[in-house]
Amino acid sequence: MRVKDIRSTKAVHVPLSCTLQEAAVQMRDRHVGALIVTENSPTGTRAVGMITDRDMVIDATATGADPCHTEVIDVMTRGLVAISQDAAVADAIQMMLSHGVRRLAVLECEAVSGLISLDDLLGALATDWGMIAALIRNAQQRERSGNIQSTLHA
Repeated sequence: MRVKDIRSTKAVHVPLSCTLQEAAVQMRDRHVGALIVTENSPTGTRAVGMITDRDMVIDATATGADPCHTEVIDVMTRGLVAISQDAAVADAIQMMLSHGVRRLAVLECEAVSGLISLDDLLGALATDWGMIAALIRNAQQRERSGNIQSTLHA
């Protein structure tokens, strides 16, 4: 399974100057827990970091920052931990583990095409494990049916 198969394409972007209140509204309205933070450069808009709901609570609210006057640049995680959309899911898990993060930016060429979260990974793996469990149950049922048929014909 590849990252592109399970990534969320709902990567919401906000500028560096966005306040925490504005960021929180975006998270609420778009049903996301992380935002890609961007800045304008001579070559266009580029991603410079990420802010998560956890950043806002732990790094801002808990320290008494005013969400109406604090900008995302003051709280965000600078730089992106990113992975190619063509990478294997196992690589995404390893990257999250090695960087100590729960979300990765997903890149298509150089552009952010989405996000992949720990929840996305767990959901995909749970689906795979569910299919494996169903396969095992079906095989067990066929074996039991075969044993019953053998007993009846004996």
